[in-house]
Amino acid sequence: MLKPKQKEELVINIQPFEDLTRETIENSIKLIDYFKFNLIYLLLVSGKGLDFEQIQAYTLGDDPRRIDWKVYARTRQLMVRKFKEERTFDVIIALDVSNSMLLGTTEYTKNQFAALAAGSLAFAATEANDNPAIAMFSDKVRLFLDPDNDFSRILNVLSDKNNYGGKKSWGEFTNLLIGNYDSQSILFIISDFIDTDVTKFIPELSAYFSKVYGIMVRDPIEEKLPKGIGRVYIKDPDGNTVYLIDAHKVAEEYEMLCKREIERIKEAFHEAGQLFFKVNLNERFDLSFFKAFGAEEVELS
Repeated sequence: MLKPKQKEELVINIQPFEDLTRETIENSIKLIDYFKFNLIYLLLVSGKGLDFEQIQAYTLGDDPRRIDWKVYARTRQLMVRKFKEERTFDVIIALDVSNSMLLGTTEYTKNQFAALAAGSLAFAATEANDNPAIAMFSDKVRLFLDPDNDFSRILNVLSDKNNYGGKKSWGEFTNLLIGNYDSQSILFIISDFIDTDVTKFIPELSAYFSKVYGIMVRDPIEEKLPKGIGRVYIKDPDGNTVYLIDAHKVAEEYEMLCKREIERIKEAFHEAGQLFFKVNLNERFDLSFFKAFGAEEVELS
């Protein structure tokens, strides 16, 4: 007698809280040590300060743009100009936690890399005295956090495996973002944007939020098929249909279609007046994230 087939359990690969905390802080500090990450973050978010008030010693988290280099030339001490009426921002980090983000053929899976990216953005925001929030979504809204300066709370939700998994659904998520957060907030969307028509929600989000930034996380195999793998079975993004393909025959067309898809998503963000970055899993986290935020040359130890 045949035994009934057991239902496959979905394995969600997310780092334990301790590992995520350590790696996020280590990677973020690498960036902040070189001023560039905080500088790039502040350039993206901008609008810090109005009237000059005083000059004081530089401390971690101060805006590098305010360093008084004339004072430094005389004293060899980093001093910054302080201003009255400094503004703080709500920074909303929308994280795609759907099943397609579980893929990983390198050191990280996409959801691990995305969690590190979200944690690093939250860390930079708290260092800049802004208030980060996390919104996690798939086919249902997994989590909405209010903007807060509590970095440990964000790491807790990013490292909870119960917040991951499900299909993609952008419609409800878009409405809830607009319904739950202030229009002056700055929105970062971290996703692979697989099986996604961004033209259905980017214009609406761009019209509502102060700024919207797209961060695409892609595994190398989602841009180019490895050589010599022969015939393989693949599933569609929803896992409902299985196909047998000859990878060698479709490799060139596959690469072309992937490039076209990425360019289409990038253009949709740019047409809405927003910025778009792509980060890769086959590079060192800090280097890849640096380059994604516009650093042309990166030298880190």
